[in-house]
Amino acid sequence: MLNVLYQSNDAYAAITGVSLTSLLVNNTNIDEINIYLLNDGITTANIDRFFEICNQFCRRLTVIDTEKIIEALILYGVKPFKNTYTTYFKLMAIDQIDLNNSVLFAIDGDTIITKSLEDLCSFNLDGYVMAATYDCTMNSYKKLIDVPLDDYFYNCGVLLINQKVWIEEECKQQIIDHLLYKRSGYYTADQDILNVLFRNRIKYLDLKYNFNSGFFIYGIQNSINMYGLTKNVYNTVEEVENAQKDIHLYHCMGAMTGRPWENNNIHPQNKLFDEYLNKSPWSGYNKMNAKRSKIFLFQRYLYLTLPRSIYIQIHKIFQYLYLSKMNRNVNKT
Repeated sequence: MLNVLYQSNDAYAAITGVSLTSLLVNNTNIDEINIYLLNDGITTANIDRFFEICNQFCRRLTVIDTEKIIEALILYGVKPFKNTYTTYFKLMAIDQIDLNNSVLFAIDGDTIITKSLEDLCSFNLDGYVMAATYDCTMNSYKKLIDVPLDDYFYNCGVLLINQKVWIEEECKQQIIDHLLYKRSGYYTADQDILNVLFRNRIKYLDLKYNFNSGFFIYGIQNSINMYGLTKNVYNTVEEVENAQKDIHLYHCMGAMTGRPWENNNIHPQNKLFDEYLNKSPWSGYNKMNAKRSKIFLFQRYLYLTLPRSIYIQIHKIFQYLYLSKMNRNVNKT
């Protein structure tokens, strides 16, 4: 049995729907899959599409209203992430979901599942709050949020959560207290706060269950070098190469390529996204017209024209400046 948690607003309903479709198509071998959807103002038409795809594969869908969660986050003084509270929802809802066992697979909508997740049904989480892969981001970012540079930093877009431990150790209350009395905003929102509070209670999850599209965009060695990731805080090149041979879940991260659901993107998973889009109830979806800044367009030009080794050095500078700026913005009181 697999319990799966998604969260979405209406703007990203089709994107989340494609992820859900890919999961259902490639996991018919799992006896029971229960889908939970945290609903941030999704239209009735899109909710009907979620039910349509779940019914097609005889899977149960539970839609969860988030109005009270939003009210609580506003009360705590939490700053929205990209003008929405959606990314925080799972942190506030984990303890409320009625599960048949204690394991909850929480994934972001910008993912594409291409193989069975059956092994996750028996993943041992005893003594851990959750399991996650390491995050491929700038190691120097950690110092902006008071995480030691030699600690692991986890990607929280794909999580296996131990609900039993989460409830017993009052993890939600720890998060609320932190938001109220320590810091009310982070740039990568739920991911930052989970790392700040629980990074020593997170079990490693194989990279094949959360494979970063940046490895296709920049190259494996270039990505590791660019972000200053050494083997004591991240996977080795060999480990990433082995995971790439057996990817179960693609995480379609943003970059100079754009995202697969945007017009004029050059993302490496664009065709894969389109494949599952066409299998979903959202097959007529018109891709987004993303607003591009002059800096973005300039960086894309450099990405397309410069030798990759030179571009990587430029990107590294831009990325750190961007992360520092966004961190300052959300940390203002």
